[in-house]
Amino acid sequence: MFKELHPSLRNAMYVVLFSFTALVAATFYTIRLTYKNFEPVMDKNYYEIGLNYEKAIENQKELLKQGYVLKSNWDNLNLIPFGESEISVQLEKGGTVTSAKSVVVYLERNATTKNTVHYNLKPNANGFSGKIPLLEKGTWNLRLVADIDGKSFEREGKISVR
Repeated sequence: MFKELHPSLRNAMYVVLFSFTALVAATFYTIRLTYKNFEPVMDKNYYEIGLNYEKAIENQKELLKQGYVLKSNWDNLNLIPFGESEISVQLEKGGTVTSAKSVVVYLERNATTKNTVHYNLKPNANGFSGKIPLLEKGTWNLRLVADIDGKSFEREGKISVR
């Protein structure tokens, strides 16, 4: 292929040709991985969420002014054990336990929607409770969302599963 070239230039041309071939192969491999493991970054309802963003913030501020607080038995735990764990959530208003229409627990990872799960808790005498399977170790974003008279009241935090 490069027989008429000087030996040092011939070797350089082979290095360039090999490098170009490796770059093209790596590009196609990256594209293949991207399509194979694709996951959306955005929420599916991003448009509706954006339209209602200001209203959600106002509802949150209003409910905080009224003295609503969400408390759970996971608040003081540094590490939560791997496997199924019981969570109990209480909605309080001004220091007394009050009721909500529903409470949902969201577990999310940073920068991905692949592992996002939610669990609807069941009402009981002290608030809401349920069993949550924690099947992956690491740090999770925890969101507790209560429905109070059609308004969403939310609290966020982090948990570590070991």
